[in-house]
Amino acid sequence: MGTSGLRFWQKGTRTNTKRKRLTHYDYTIGWISPLEVDLIAALEMLDEKHGKLPQSPADPNVYHFGSIAGHNIIVVGLQRPGNSEAAIVTARMRITFPNIRLNLLVGIGGGVPVRTEQGMIRLGHIVVSKPVGQYSGTVQYERGKSEVGGFLRYGFLPPPPPVLLLAAQSLAAHRARKRQDPLIENIQRIDTNDPRLHRYRYPGADKDVLSPTMYHHGQESISCVESVYDCDMRQRIPKNSVSDIPDILVHRGTIASGEFPVINGEERDQIGKQYGALCFEREAAGASNSFPCLVIRGISDYCDSHQDNRWHGFASAAAAAYARELFFHIPIYQMQK
Repeated sequence: MGTSGLRFWQKGTRTNTKRKRLTHYDYTIGWISPLEVDLIAALEMLDEKHGKLPQSPADPNVYHFGSIAGHNIIVVGLQRPGNSEAAIVTARMRITFPNIRLNLLVGIGGGVPVRTEQGMIRLGHIVVSKPVGQYSGTVQYERGKSEVGGFLRYGFLPPPPPVLLLAAQSLAAHRARKRQDPLIENIQRIDTNDPRLHRYRYPGADKDVLSPTMYHHGQESISCVESVYDCDMRQRIPKNSVSDIPDILVHRGTIASGEFPVINGEERDQIGKQYGALCFEREAAGASNSFPCLVIRGISDYCDSHQDNRWHGFASAAAAAYARELFFHIPIYQMQK
């Protein structure tokens, strides 16, 4: 193998292969990674990577090309977080690659610690958008106007494509029947022994700190462990599991999308109860407005004042692992060039 070879993960092993070069018409699925930590996790999930393609100077997006389970995929990051940036990047991608039919938005999000059919939402779990009641799977909770008697929300978002909702249902059935969780196998594609990828390691159940809604963090911008005020660990709501093996639950329902992060437990619970939201994030409304998509979020915090970056890597890896497994349940369509 010459210098043009590319190393990639496949079934937990690094393998050499030449970069395949396809055309703009061969790519049918877009994968949006809002943060750098999300982009790295996404690239580690590819079966193979493809060579770059030329693009118009009017499209400054930086694309990464590859495939999973026979699907040709475009992975793209965002310059900055937010709904506006997600809308712009998605619109550019659709123009440059006319056969994009499906879109995934995959990254970390803040969880609402409520109980679903799967159990309590905790760190390292996954929330996937799904229409529930009057909501399409994603709600732009900040968009509307104040009126006498309350806040009138407007601008309803389209639901995820039916094929992605059916694929998520198929994946849920598949996981329920498997003794070994395929999501864990996918996460293990990331070599956390590599110092550059160490942040994707599972922090451990004992690092999953959930505080009561009304118990606020003592010192802004400093973690609970580092704070001179020392957040009282006796206030924490413990996680039942103490295993070193992550137990990844997938919760499907409404995701709340807004321009600014929620870092207040009372606000989180109020909005969560109003819309039945399971998690918060900042790009789904923009991406969905440009092109209906399925939103996949790994839970890295609880949207309260007790912010801690320890879960960002693993939560991002869990979301990417779910997205990878989803491709095995999506039909492969023959596209016309």
